[in-house]
Amino acid sequence: MIYRRLLICLFFFTLISLTATALPPPSPAGGRMLRLDETHDFVGTGQAWFPKGQFEVLTAEAWIYLEELPERGTFWSIIGQEGRFNLLIHGNGGGICGWVRKQDANRPSIISHAKPFPTGEWVHVVGFFDIKVSFALNGNGGIPRHQEGPFGQSDKPLRIGGIVPQGEELPRFVGENVKLRGYIDQVRISNILRYEERNWKVPEGKFKVDEHTIALWHFDGSPWAGRFKDESENGYDLWKSDVMSVEAGDKLTTLWAELKR
Repeated sequence: MIYRRLLICLFFFTLISLTATALPPPSPAGGRMLRLDETHDFVGTGQAWFPKGQFEVLTAEAWIYLEELPERGTFWSIIGQEGRFNLLIHGNGGGICGWVRKQDANRPSIISHAKPFPTGEWVHVVGFFDIKVSFALNGNGGIPRHQEGPFGQSDKPLRIGGIVPQGEELPRFVGENVKLRGYIDQVRISNILRYEERNWKVPEGKFKVDEHTIALWHFDGSPWAGRFKDESENGYDLWKSDVMSVEAGDKLTTLWAELKR
């Protein structure tokens, strides 16, 4: 019995040690982080995210840590919603790219940025979406100023990480979808163009909820948690991909039923 307990303690000590050495340092916001890899390649809302939301603009921002860039001809999604918008990292040069679909537009607007995404460090990433898309890294970038009507509506979940499925009517990035290992902290989505200058001071500490926040996740829960709380009043909690199926139209009662099985 004593040897069995020693072996169990040694196993957990080794597991904790390996986990601690594998993790990057905390983000500038502090606290824990969301790890994305081959096992947990995305988290999602599980239910439709603002299916009737009439957004003129959106700002999506996060702290991102990548250990490597996607291989050439592949891409990885940071955040997106099928039929509405998506922010990605493309393997062709490691640049940021994205698209947004307006309600009355014949086709979505798609933009790429050639500057390589830094690896091995925490980066404050911002995607601005209105009639066009623009990006910023670490307080430097440009924003679009062409508000022309609301976004297209979508009854799909919001996803962070992984790949957002795209219909035939949407632009397709050339290449293969990949599951890229990386870390995300402090994701906030706002219904304004939050940073209106080309250079600004990167937020210090944890992102805060204000009147323009429509979703905010700190990812400060246990690393083994399957659910991450939305700190905004809208209550769009995120769920790990292996906890339950994240499909459009799922209701919270269905989600709880899956958890109880």
